[in-house]
Amino acid sequence: MNYDELTGEQTQDKRFRGDKFTGVNLKFSSFKKCFFENCDFTGVVFESTSFESCIFYGSKLSNMDFKSTVFIKCNFREAVIDNSIFHLKTTRSCSFAKTSLIGSVFEKCNLAEIDFSEAKLTRALFDKCKLTKTKFVGAEIDGTSFEGSVIDQAELDYAGFVQYGRSQGFKLC
Repeated sequence: MNYDELTGEQTQDKRFRGDKFTGVNLKFSSFKKCFFENCDFTGVVFESTSFESCIFYGSKLSNMDFKSTVFIKCNFREAVIDNSIFHLKTTRSCSFAKTSLIGSVFEKCNLAEIDFSEAKLTRALFDKCKLTKTKFVGAEIDGTSFEGSVIDQAELDYAGFVQYGRSQGFKLC
């Protein structure tokens, strides 16, 4: 398949297994109900790209710059998204459970109903984000910063609660 054909297009109900999207420009593209299993997105350009009800099981999205990219109801279970940057967009009702996000940056994002359970968030930065009903149960949060972020109704396990103190809005599970 020529992946450049996806640029600026709407793609729905497609299944990709082990595909290498290396270097493809997906600017202004939209994906709905797509399944990406063990796909490699190294060097892909995501700008004003949208994903709705997509699954990225075991896929590699490291060192990415998600400029104005929207994720709604997506599942990134066991994906690797290390050292990536998420800018200025809404991400809601998504699961990053058991996902590696080591060193990733969420910058001015609106993160609502996000599940980071058992995610690797070591040295991640949530910079001026709004986090609403977000779960961090069992997440590795060593060195993670929530600088300038508003956190409302986040859920941590006991170890996470102790690490971050008695911050308003955190709920013990």
